[in-house]
Amino acid sequence: MPRRAILLSVVLSTIAFGVHGQWCAADDVVTLRPASSTAEPTKVRGNVIDYTGQVLTLQTASGQTSIPAEKVASVETDYASDVLQAKQFLKEGKSSEAARIFSAAVAGERRPWVKREILSLEAISLQNAGRYIEAGNAFLKIVADDPQTIHFAALPLAWFSLPPHFERDRAARQWLEMSSPYAQLMGASWLLSTSDRSQAIQVLGKLRLSKIPQIALLAEAQLWQTKIVTASEADVQQWQRQLDANILHGAAMAGPTLVVGKAWRQLNHDPQAALTLMRPPILYPNQRPVAAESLLQAGRALQRAGQTDEAARVLREAIAQYGDQPARQEAEINLKRIASSGSN
Repeated sequence: MPRRAILLSVVLSTIAFGVHGQWCAADDVVTLRPASSTAEPTKVRGNVIDYTGQVLTLQTASGQTSIPAEKVASVETDYASDVLQAKQFLKEGKSSEAARIFSAAVAGERRPWVKREILSLEAISLQNAGRYIEAGNAFLKIVADDPQTIHFAALPLAWFSLPPHFERDRAARQWLEMSSPYAQLMGASWLLSTSDRSQAIQVLGKLRLSKIPQIALLAEAQLWQTKIVTASEADVQQWQRQLDANILHGAAMAGPTLVVGKAWRQLNHDPQAALTLMRPPILYPNQRPVAAESLLQAGRALQRAGQTDEAARVLREAIAQYGDQPARQEAEINLKRIASSGSN
């Protein structure tokens, strides 16, 4: 090959590869939600200019077009090699390693919508590592750039009780005083099980009237936790219908689904409880704290239903796959009880 041709090839390769070796020449693929349950999803190719909670802006060969965010099911794009590595760490439960790489990768990403996505993955990784304050602050960076975010799965909320934590509670009080409804939702969520419970309930009551539907439903679901003991079957059915209304998408459903599952268990509807509680670990395994707690609660429901073999299998899954999460200790205790009762 002539020297000039070699140099031209090198130049073209350099242009095609972005920061950190990311391949930028390939089209992004936008999958649209089907108009009906029987319709096939539509795929559109082009260059995503930005993707906010309101609109996705796509550059195609025929020009620029805007797609309402609620019509977008997913976007496929190319990522830098370090982001791909961090995603693998997140999947493997290496949460702190994933968070560290995501944090570094944000600075090297030029596309604003991908930068926000990486921040969301960092926030999820920090939650999984039990670093809720850092997770909350990472999430607030997302909504500072895009107040109508799509990344509700990264919003760190308390979906089950944890031991008191002075620094976390102090951060929650600070969030509660901010003007951002996202910060207020985080603050109220984490203070719901503290001496500030009354104030938290009051704030959640206001947020459930939010003009942002996802905030309203998440605030509502947080309040469900205060009603589990007194909820009727009709109440829980209504909660499930609210979740089925497609206001929340993807992993943002994990926490509310856990609450509904616990409510079914409180009503002694153990088969229904177990079925509901198995959804988070199956569908949203990267939501590790909720997935682990869901397996624990499902194991308890199955045990009470007399399905001890299935209960033991589920509890072992919680220990093996989510041994880094708070639910592990209770799962081990319940598993020992099953083994002890079986030996008598």
